[in-house]
Amino acid sequence: MSRRRFRLVFLYILLLLPGIIYGAREAIQTNANSPVDWVDDHFRPRRDYDAFAEQFGAGDVVFLSWLGCWIDNPQLDELTAALRQDARFSDSSGSYFQRIDSGRAIFQELTQHSFGIGESEAKRRMRGSFLGPDGRTTCVIIGFTDRGLKNRRQLVPLIRSAAAHYGQVDGDSIHLAGPIIDGFEVDRASQATINRFAPLSSLLVFGICLYCFESLYAAVLVFGVSCLCQGLALAVLHFSGGEMTAVLIVLPSLVQVLSIAGGVHLVNYYLESKGKGDGRDCNHEIAIEAAVRAGWLPCVLSSVTTAIGLGSLAVSGLIAVREFGVYSAIGVLLTAASLLTLIPGILRWKPISVSSSRDHHHFVFSVPDACWRSLTGYLLRFGMVISLAGVAAMVGLGMGVSQLEASVRIETLFGPESRLVRDYRWIEEHVGPVVPIEVVVSFEEDAGSSEQPVDERNGSSADRGSPDERMRVLRAVREQLQQRPETEAVLSCLEWMPASSESLDANSMARYFAVASPLVARANYMVQDGGFEKWRFTSRVSAFGHQDYGVILESIRGELHGVLENQSATRFASVQLSGLMPLVHQIQVRLLEDLFASFLVAFLLISVVMTVVQAGILPGLLAMVPNVFPSLTLFGILGWLGIPIDIGSIMTASVAMGIAVDDTLHFLTFYQRQMDIGAGNTRAVLSAFRHCGRAMIQTTLICGVGLAIFGFSDFIPTARFAWMMVVLLAAALVGDLILLPALLLSPVGRLSRPQGKTEVGSEAC
Repeated sequence: MSRRRFRLVFLYILLLLPGIIYGAREAIQTNANSPVDWVDDHFRPRRDYDAFAEQFGAGDVVFLSWLGCWIDNPQLDELTAALRQDARFSDSSGSYFQRIDSGRAIFQELTQHSFGIGESEAKRRMRGSFLGPDGRTTCVIIGFTDRGLKNRRQLVPLIRSAAAHYGQVDGDSIHLAGPIIDGFEVDRASQATINRFAPLSSLLVFGICLYCFESLYAAVLVFGVSCLCQGLALAVLHFSGGEMTAVLIVLPSLVQVLSIAGGVHLVNYYLESKGKGDGRDCNHEIAIEAAVRAGWLPCVLSSVTTAIGLGSLAVSGLIAVREFGVYSAIGVLLTAASLLTLIPGILRWKPISVSSSRDHHHFVFSVPDACWRSLTGYLLRFGMVISLAGVAAMVGLGMGVSQLEASVRIETLFGPESRLVRDYRWIEEHVGPVVPIEVVVSFEEDAGSSEQPVDERNGSSADRGSPDERMRVLRAVREQLQQRPETEAVLSCLEWMPASSESLDANSMARYFAVASPLVARANYMVQDGGFEKWRFTSRVSAFGHQDYGVILESIRGELHGVLENQSATRFASVQLSGLMPLVHQIQVRLLEDLFASFLVAFLLISVVMTVVQAGILPGLLAMVPNVFPSLTLFGILGWLGIPIDIGSIMTASVAMGIAVDDTLHFLTFYQRQMDIGAGNTRAVLSAFRHCGRAMIQTTLICGVGLAIFGFSDFIPTARFAWMMVVLLAAALVGDLILLPALLLSPVGRLSRPQGKTEVGSEAC
């Protein structure tokens, strides 16, 4: 690029800089979410859940309790009244809360005269849901409206403060649980991660750059361009209408370390070329040209392949993962354009000084030429053995991938000592489990009518069941759910009926629900929808343990189908499982599907690029071995050890493959150029080591340390993403410095010789 063009580009960047800074600042105001929000209405289970929530009320609730939250404590009445009436919990459109129930209010209403239920019977019905094992400790359940959900960051602290005030306890003694609290804590942890670790990551990255280059100017140059790339990526996120989610919080640091990796390669090419000269100031012009000729192709190709690896996450059914893939791919492409424009342009304006008494072998993390020669000789002797061992390890460990499991349970989001997990455990121990399995039994609305219309599906008369038959079905379903080993409480229409309800049939119960007390109306366990009468059962299970939600759901579905068959009710009744648990289970299933889909897409697309670069299918596939090696081995180990993956884990496979290709392409570019001028395999590998080895070690160190700091985050998916990336980057370095040259030096390497000539420009200066 000419000086005049660079000045124009630099001027435009300066003009855009205020907008970039503004967009970046707005983007980092995190608006992270809970697992339920990781999917949108394109996800079929989410649509089913939304339909259930529209009929029976959303599962977006807060469970609130504390030591002293008892059914005989009148302060509960004051708290619920405040939650309903305090202006802080409403706006001009009305209350932020859909419903507010306390165990005390339910107990009082059940034991009033119209229900005819004694205190002991009322406590029996409430135990495990609104009443703890001590027969006294209860809770308050707050259901949020859509407007309330959008304001949860403000509302949750207000709820905690109100409970502390009316309960006359310290705020730290208040225990909150439920999906809304999950999302609130994810928000808090995400913001804390950005505030605490992003600046520290940048500081460490700059320190390592300075240590590697031993030049303040070189470190500032590379680090400054990486900060600009960060700002560009965040500005794109903001101005395109995106929001900083819990998954996207690693985007700024990921873009930064990727841009620094590319910058390190370019600056190393420049310093190496300039070090070959005589140290005169004019030498830097030739050095810049040599650096650009040597680095533009691998930089562009590595950016494209990295963007492909990241962009492959766009196939995900989880909106959070999909957005991460799209925005990070855009960030990588912007990074490549920035590096190839700004670094050569700035170096033309102010070169990096290289002392004539120091050559390119004396930079930090350089490897003496004798070591590269020894390594090349060792790989030449044992190349076939190392290649076979590497491939065997990939196959053997990779078989464990089929054993992988996914999880989005609460304990996979936060550590056991986190406040959220401790609050969940306290509420489950003192009140009851909080995870619902919703069962909906559907009958036709006018079932039992003397008129029998023709079934449009088969032309026969539809037998819709009598009221007594439907009542027997309802009682049989409740009994079956109560017998489940993981079930600790079942709530249904039957729990809200008066003592004389045993003699009622289904029609009488439906009429009772239509005119019943406010308690029954709030319970919302029967609705009429589209010509169907739908009865709801809520089975409460623990949020902890190792039970497989999928196995539980399939078992319940099969058992309830058997109930309908035993009651001869399959002709007029149907059962559907709904609520949060089926949605969470399907999210877990989708996590695994997305892992394989994104990895496969990334592998296929990057393989196509590599076959074109290597001018052959076999050479291209051979070059993919060191890039697949890290992901297959790590995920295989996780599968064999039975360690579940989470939303942070599924991103690492495609991301790591894209990053690993960066070093592979730099190595193969110099290897291929030597082959094109007639060098043999051994000389080509040694030349690639000399040109790229130092930069590969530096980039791995910088990327690894820059991401490793996020391993201390309280949000487990972010921490796991960071540590897995460190392991994958280290494995990728082993693959590129050991496995790849071993393959090239083995007999198989003879088949990877590229055909045709390419430009030779790495030796000039």
